Amino acid sequence: MTNILVSSKRKGLGKTTLIEKIIKNLKGDIIVIKSSIHDKYDGFKLIEEKEIIEEDNTDTSIFNKAGAQKVYYLKSNKESLKEGMKNSLNNIKDYDYLLVEGNSIIEFINFNLIFYLDKRGGDKKDSAEMCKNRADVIINRDKEQKIEFNLDKISCFKAHVLGNSLGIPLKKVGKMLNDEDIRVNDCQLGLF
Repeated sequence: MTNILVSSKRKGLGKTTLIEKIIKNLKGDIIVIKSSIHDKYDGFKLIEEKEIIEEDNTDTSIFNKAGAQKVYYLKSNKESLKEGMKNSLNNIKDYDYLLVEGNSIIEFINFNLIFYLDKRGGDKKDSAEMCKNRADVIINRDKEQKIEFNLDKISCFKAHVLGNSLGIPLKKVGKMLNDEDIRVNDCQLGLF
């Protein structure tokens, strides 16, 4: 089970488009959680009703049409998020990949790979800085969606997940890492 977070500085940077691409690239059972965390919400709700998930022109319908096996819409205030996630995650099972869209949720799930979409200007969400600091990959929308690595070493497993998620051949992922002088460790074959 591999957990992937897609976060961003603010709305409108392409989180939905990136998750749609990742769903189409990955092979296996994929679950997606679209999160909306705001103090205006009363409590914690993990919505899975078909009529809400498949509502036209919503992120959840895009994820569903892209091929996710299950899509949830998470609405919560910050105060209820921790306990709600603790209780709800125990019920989400039997998946190969869990894709999560959002920022605040970073504190409650152990992610194997974190993408952060960035661009100059505009308002920044409070939780965005934490996501940017913990991100493995920053996709800079100011530089024609240039992939920037936010690490000095990467596990072989994480490099595979990165390549598979973005549809990048592993040889090219290796070249990208070499070009950035990022060391690969924990080889899945035990070679280095």
